[in-house]
Amino acid sequence: MKNYKVEITEYLQRIVDVKAESSVDAVNKVEEEYYKCNIVLGAEDFVTKEIEIYNPNKFISKLDLFKERLAKFVEERDWSKFHTPANLAKSISIEANELLECFQWSDVNYNIEDVKDELADVMNYCIQMSMVLKVDIVDILNAKLDKTEKKYPVDKAKGVSTKYDKL
Repeated sequence: MKNYKVEITEYLQRIVDVKAESSVDAVNKVEEEYYKCNIVLGAEDFVTKEIEIYNPNKFISKLDLFKERLAKFVEERDWSKFHTPANLAKSISIEANELLECFQWSDVNYNIEDVKDELADVMNYCIQMSMVLKVDIVDILNAKLDKTEKKYPVDKAKGVSTKYDKL
């Protein structure tokens, strides 16, 4: 058996090492293990050294699927006229406070189902706001984490909750 490096090009790229008899076998293993045969390519598309699987028309992330479902939900109810950035920001704040209410009298005795419901409400409004503003939620999360990593370097922030300007 040979080693093949199979590159899966999708929203987040990754390379998977696969032991297989042939390039076709390597691709089949990746398809079975990672995509349940959602990617369909012919054997002639591959070489034995590097195999790239890429089909942007077939790949959609769970987040993208959820956004489509959420957009349909809003459209069916004709609610988009209410979803201004200001209204969505208010809704995020209101739902965040309802999440906080789950912990009002105890940090340890809370109902996990209530927490999940309120957390979902906060996230739904955040996703809707990203859609209204036409910003990629993963891009803005990564950009903010880049800034936060600079504010809180590991050597100064590890194990402490001090604000960045006091480190």
